[in-house]
Amino acid sequence: MVNRSNSLRAWIIGIGLLSIACIVLFLQMKNPHHQKGNQVKSQFVKSQSGKIKIVECIPMDTTILLERDYVYQKLEPRTGAYLGAYIEQATWLYADPQRFNRITGKAHASFFKYVGYGKPFPADWVERVKASGAVPHIAWEPNDGLHSVRDDAYLRAFVRAAGEADVPIFLRFASEMNGNWTAYSGVPDLYKEKWRLVQRLLRAHAPKVAMVWTVFPTPERTIADYYPGDEYVDWVGVNVYNVAFHNDDLQQPADHEDPLKLLDYTYRMFSVRKPIQVSEFGVSHFSSTDGKVRVEYAKNKLSRMYGGLQHHYPRVKAIFYFDVNNLLNAPAHRRINNYAVTAQPQMLAHYQQLVANPHFLQRVENQEGRRGRETFSYRGMMFQRDGVVYVDGQFFRDYLGMSMSWHPHAVTLEKAGLRLRVPVVRALLANGGDGGAQRRVFGLPLRQTAEHFGYVLDVERAGAILKIR
Repeated sequence: MVNRSNSLRAWIIGIGLLSIACIVLFLQMKNPHHQKGNQVKSQFVKSQSGKIKIVECIPMDTTILLERDYVYQKLEPRTGAYLGAYIEQATWLYADPQRFNRITGKAHASFFKYVGYGKPFPADWVERVKASGAVPHIAWEPNDGLHSVRDDAYLRAFVRAAGEADVPIFLRFASEMNGNWTAYSGVPDLYKEKWRLVQRLLRAHAPKVAMVWTVFPTPERTIADYYPGDEYVDWVGVNVYNVAFHNDDLQQPADHEDPLKLLDYTYRMFSVRKPIQVSEFGVSHFSSTDGKVRVEYAKNKLSRMYGGLQHHYPRVKAIFYFDVNNLLNAPAHRRINNYAVTAQPQMLAHYQQLVANPHFLQRVENQEGRRGRETFSYRGMMFQRDGVVYVDGQFFRDYLGMSMSWHPHAVTLEKAGLRLRVPVVRALLANGGDGGAQRRVFGLPLRQTAEHFGYVLDVERAGAILKIR
């Protein structure tokens, strides 16, 4: 993790509100080739409070879930999320994966290590990780700039060593490129050229390696510029940190930020095509900025992330905790936050409880190329107006596969020989990143559009959760 110059602002909602007012929308295709004249009726089930309608409310934490056919990517599990960690600076653990597993009470599927571009392949470390039953994850960083990345003896030796390790490897090359704090930002075309060079060599000589393209949640506006293309990326990652203050500045409070909201933009943009990895996640339970201990705050953020992934972010297939006390193991200007869960008893107990969930996987599998039904989710870009739920056009295009023709105040959608023109309602919604800026939503009516194209929308209450399927 590096010191970021930008201040994040998240659109926040607490766990309490989530538990009493969360909508989960399930959409499942039923007979997509039905004729226009066939009317698909919504089925409402009874609860103690009677019939439930989707227009009842749209809380801030709203999730649309749908199933669709899918071909699994390299090292991607069918369900669940690989449990991972960074422990290389956890001196109290001697950076030992097996010790970490014993202390946390659960074997972790992967561990990661930073390697500067130009340094040799970490063969000894890879063997140590393999001995623990885990898979290596290497964050390979060209900190001298992209011009050092060439098709030369160094690159080929590194790639060859990765292949000779004969083990699945997550290789996270040049992450957080969308920010201005890395030596490889600011030149997206060159970045994509170098990424593709590395990927071509890995596919030829280290076929067990999965390349992970990892961004920081902000700035959002530059993320897409650096994407090398679906054919060159195996996984998409995002690094998320929760701290009390940004940049060691009391005037930049950040304790309100929601870790899940910081996932949303990247998740919406890429999870329909790629498995998502939370490549780094850290929560500070002490900040030297004001000298305060915040254990309950940190436990809440842990709960929010690890407790929210299974039901709201099923496409997150791996998460790595950053088990570091930066007060001890960071350069002087970064000795601000303590993220370590294994060095704080209450944090450790809470982490143990959260990761005991079988959703968090202990072993890496490879379903690459296999077909199945996969659950996808969409969050954030929706609102309710005059009793109608509107969802941004991106959902219908990317998630439901509809083609769109835009008009001044309407849009025509087409799929499977069906066509529908619907009004577009514009709104400004609070953003999960980029300093709390608002995002413009081009909303289309969910029920009218979905039912016209043959989707069945049922609503049922499961505890305090509304569902549409």
